[in-house]
Amino acid sequence: MTTELRHEEVLQMIGLDVTRKDMVVLGALLKAQKEPTDFIDFETIREQLARDEGSRKGKNSLIYRSLSLLEKEGFLKIDRGSQKHGYNSTVAIIGKAVEKIVKRSVINLEEELEKIDSEVVSFSEMSSDTLASGLIDFAAGKIKIEKSVFAQGWENIVKLLENKVYDGLKEGDVLRVKLEWMSEIDYLESRRIMRYEELVRKGVEIRALDHDRGEKGYRLNMKKVLNDMQGRGGKVGYRVLPTEDATYQFIGRNTEGIVLIVSESPLSATWLPRSSNAELVDNAIDNFDWDYERGTDLVDI
Repeated sequence: MTTELRHEEVLQMIGLDVTRKDMVVLGALLKAQKEPTDFIDFETIREQLARDEGSRKGKNSLIYRSLSLLEKEGFLKIDRGSQKHGYNSTVAIIGKAVEKIVKRSVINLEEELEKIDSEVVSFSEMSSDTLASGLIDFAAGKIKIEKSVFAQGWENIVKLLENKVYDGLKEGDVLRVKLEWMSEIDYLESRRIMRYEELVRKGVEIRALDHDRGEKGYRLNMKKVLNDMQGRGGKVGYRVLPTEDATYQFIGRNTEGIVLIVSESPLSATWLPRSSNAELVDNAIDNFDWDYERGTDLVDI
């Protein structure tokens, strides 16, 4: 019992909580395999999850996401040789994946310790008078802390995007655009197109993501704009990844912050700098990048 508890604690320490969805899916795969060499199709895994979890088995999109994550982390192999993909895992495969995660965790802990040591040195070298002076500057407004900004209505949101997202973008910067919330807006009007073209000429990379929930109506026009910009050497991408999962609707400036759509009726948005809510901004951007990486280019559809 003590050994089992210790194993569970260590697994949680390296981020492998056995109750996590991808770990549950991995367990269902292993149960479905009669032999270590068997490749199991998606439907069989889904049926095993239904037996294990009943109504909590989750949507197909969530199961697919878990399988993709498991492959990325090295916990399983996928046979893509036929129309129905097959999934396989063994003790040896899982052992290598865990070993990789342990090594990565050790490196992260070492980096965290170095950061803590650096912070301790910084604290020890900073006098209380200096800290008090800094506090007074903040209180007096000499040092500004960026705050969230709210806007309602398309024209006001455009102004918000100009002020907080587009303004000052330069070569190498990345603009992330979720498209679902724009399906009822004429966002491809000439002013918007000219603004995007200006950003592209500066060397800004634009990544647009379509989750196939209302975006079909404007793909044709978008494809024309996309081909035109790419033909002039612009770094512009539009990818489609159908999903039923709820996702953040936003336009993001690098990893600095996002204009988050908080309501579609009435149309409302808020600028969230990373400093105001790092967890939400990081999560929105990470999910965007994960879906964008797996998406299909619009030009291929």
